[in-house]
Amino acid sequence: MNDLNISRVSIGIHTVLGIAAGYVSILLENALFAFGAAIAILVVTGYATEMVVKKKGIKWWMTNGGVLYILAWIVSWIYLFNIV
Repeated sequence: MNDLNISRVSIGIHTVLGIAAGYVSILLENALFAFGAAIAILVVTGYATEMVVKKKGIKWWMTNGGVLYILAWIVSWIYLFNIV
């Protein structure tokens, strides 16, 4: 697997789980718990992704999924918050 495909896999995983974290945040109904759950999901996702794609390092991880995870989480949380 080349670097481009590894990056695409990481970005896809983080985006889907960021949307799922937004949904979990709505279910928690408390901003502090929602933030804590989102960060916990991000850390677990990061370690799982590092194991799957065999890449190490916080810089690679944040640029290939971490930032997009946070963006997807916040956007989905706000969207779902306004719908519910």
